[in-house]
Amino acid sequence: MFKKTFITLSMIATLALTACGSTNTSMGMSDSSISSVPASGDMMIENKVSIDRSIIKTSSLTIRVKNVEKSITQAQDLASQFEGRVDDSSQYKNPGSEDSLSANLTIRVPSANLEKALDAFKGLGDVESSSISATDVTMQKVDLDARIAALNSSIERFKQLISSATNTSDLIAAETALAERQAELDSLTAQLKYLSEQVDMSVIYLALLPNDSFSAIKPIGFLAGIEKGFIALLNAAANLTSILGYFIPWIIAILVIVAIFKLISRIRRNK
Repeated sequence: MFKKTFITLSMIATLALTACGSTNTSMGMSDSSISSVPASGDMMIENKVSIDRSIIKTSSLTIRVKNVEKSITQAQDLASQFEGRVDDSSQYKNPGSEDSLSANLTIRVPSANLEKALDAFKGLGDVESSSISATDVTMQKVDLDARIAALNSSIERFKQLISSATNTSDLIAAETALAERQAELDSLTAQLKYLSEQVDMSVIYLALLPNDSFSAIKPIGFLAGIEKGFIALLNAAANLTSILGYFIPWIIAILVIVAIFKLISRIRRNK
């Protein structure tokens, strides 16, 4: 009886020690495996950092200048200086005068030079208004890249099918599908090129206005305000003179007609 009890206790102790050893081993393996696997949050952060953001920047400037014509030339020179170009330029002139009343320019400069270019353009005169906006088109670019890559793979497979086609019907079907995918690829490539150019070259909408315009709103002080008021009065007088000069021929013609009617009336009365 004693031997049976001793044997039983020995077996239980052996099993208990074996279980504890296996538990410690498994726990140690779990800790090491967990520590070797990167956290999902870190992986997401690394993925986000690896994506290059595609930003389209657009800015607009309204500047009061002393000489609009001269400022247009200076703006074109500044665009070239910052490795940019003038896409569009329009001038508005007073009828009968060669002097420009205002001008609008659409300028493109590399996005990396945008801030420096804006500071340079602001030096042309007095800044009346300034704004800049940014549009994130990263997802559009990623989508276009993925679709272009898929189409390239599809086109390669169709080329292989065409080369291994054994009958006319299969060859025609493969060539038709290849032409459709090639046309779609050309369209997506053009869209990606346009989008990349918008990202690489920022737009500046530049408006040049004369600084002697009465509509210029700027704190200028009391004495300067009086001076501006006299200038506005002289401009109004000049405009009034132009209006009178325009109507004088009409007034003379009307007076001549009235005089003729009066003369005819007198002749009839004398008869």
